[in-house]
Amino acid sequence: MFTPARHSRPLRRGFTIYELLIVVAVVGIMMTIVVPRMRVSPMTEVQLAGMQLAQDMDLARTRALSTRSFARVQFANAGGVWEYSGYLDTNGDSTITGTTDERLALHGWGTRPLPTHVSVGRGSASSIPNDGSNAAVTFDNARVEFDTRGLPTPTGTTGVVYLANTTDPTAVVAVALAPSGSVQIWTWKGGYWQ
Repeated sequence: MFTPARHSRPLRRGFTIYELLIVVAVVGIMMTIVVPRMRVSPMTEVQLAGMQLAQDMDLARTRALSTRSFARVQFANAGGVWEYSGYLDTNGDSTITGTTDERLALHGWGTRPLPTHVSVGRGSASSIPNDGSNAAVTFDNARVEFDTRGLPTPTGTTGVVYLANTTDPTAVVAVALAPSGSVQIWTWKGGYWQ
């Protein structure tokens, strides 16, 4: 039996170096267009930190109300990095001493450092309306306490925490606490608070 000789081309597998170079070049061009748009602006960094702080303060207030216990949010500068911690009175003596048990009892964030480019400060912003202080944290002893009804204590306590971006002094937000315990966020834009 006669079998004809096969003169077919071998199967081509994979990509050529030229095809790979073209794909890498296209991906590189796309990255140079997309990546700059994905960066977070200084104002957005500060606004996100302000929203997180407002949520955490509201959580402390809610836990005080739901457990009928005292709660505290304490601000501190730890080695040049600002942070805040939350505490809940664990033994019902209406006193918070700042123990690990009290921090864990809040079932919240524990201790939260501010993001890398965000610090407590006013940047280039003036005071928000109805704040005559020049301080960056206007709460007595850099802390706010909530009573068993979820109200700031002593009764009528108000205060503000100013957060500024360390790379852009015009990127500033203020987290303000009203006597009712509600939290409001102010944003510094164009030389005015909004």
